[in-house]
Amino acid sequence: MASADALKVEGNKWFASGDYGKADSFYTQAIIKDPTNAAYFTNRALTRVRMEQWEAVVNDCQKAIELVPQNMKAYTYLGNALLNLGRPAEAFSASHKAYGLAIEAKSPSVSTIATACLAAKKARWELEETERMERESALLRDTQKMYRDTMGAEEAEEKCRALEVVFGKSDEARLQRREVPDYLIDMITFGIMFDPVVTKLGQSYDRATLINHLKRTQTDPLTKAPLTEADLRPNLALKAASEAFLKENGWAVDW
Repeated sequence: MASADALKVEGNKWFASGDYGKADSFYTQAIIKDPTNAAYFTNRALTRVRMEQWEAVVNDCQKAIELVPQNMKAYTYLGNALLNLGRPAEAFSASHKAYGLAIEAKSPSVSTIATACLAAKKARWELEETERMERESALLRDTQKMYRDTMGAEEAEEKCRALEVVFGKSDEARLQRREVPDYLIDMITFGIMFDPVVTKLGQSYDRATLINHLKRTQTDPLTKAPLTEADLRPNLALKAASEAFLKENGWAVDW
């Protein structure tokens, strides 16, 4: 009878051939043989990513994390699944955890995981923006209805028009979706850069977060090239762009 590891190897062969159903079957058999091996769960999770079985991916990743709490692969696949399930806040949390683990391990996957973090954060912000706009529209409608139900027609319409001005209904810019340009986003925290610095290779980060990173490891978070604080230079053009954007978009401080 095949061992758990032999079943995993067979699953790997089917995965490489693109037959994810058979790969899933062999990984499942390996898990039945040895449910304490986190690698079997992450292998099956990746197979289920390929098959877009998102709930199953979440379950496998959570089990893998129970077995190995600092499991970069599990957090990476978990973030992907949660984003596809429409749960961007949880997706960002999982992807950001994977990103930190990738940096610590000096993994070549850092850049890919950084992209996943940014996608999750954008999706989270977009969901929050949609909810904000819906709340504002609902509040306006409910208040106008109250006026029309409790006042005379002329007075109600006057109040409704005044309310539309207060809510900015006459200003289409206020109803536009708010977005932060990618070039202003720090690829360590995924927040807006307030004091950007640039490395020798031309990559910009927020000064405070990069210096904090360099205290742990003196390498560029994305390129893995050697990097020290002495190598950093202020990115004055980017700082001016950030300040100008924040001046016009105060909401972005909390992005």
